[in-house]
Amino acid sequence: MADRIACSCVTCPQCGAWIVVQGGKIAGVSGKGLPVRITCTVPECAREFSFDGEDTQVFEVPLPLFERRYFYRSELSPPS
Repeated sequence: MADRIACSCVTCPQCGAWIVVQGGKIAGVSGKGLPVRITCTVPECAREFSFDGEDTQVFEVPLPLFERRYFYRSELSPPS
């Protein structure tokens, strides 16, 4: 099994990719209702959008997808 990393992710409203959110971006935001602005890391998209810290989900992603900073749900293997 490849190395996997648990990380917070949010869905891009334009392309549907899951964007890996750096921990510092959402630290202290959850529960305060403060929106966070982020740019989609998919090269063909690059849309800027905002989200609340409560909009994120946590995934365990393989290291190559984590380093790429985005993934599509179909790229994840089912949990074993």
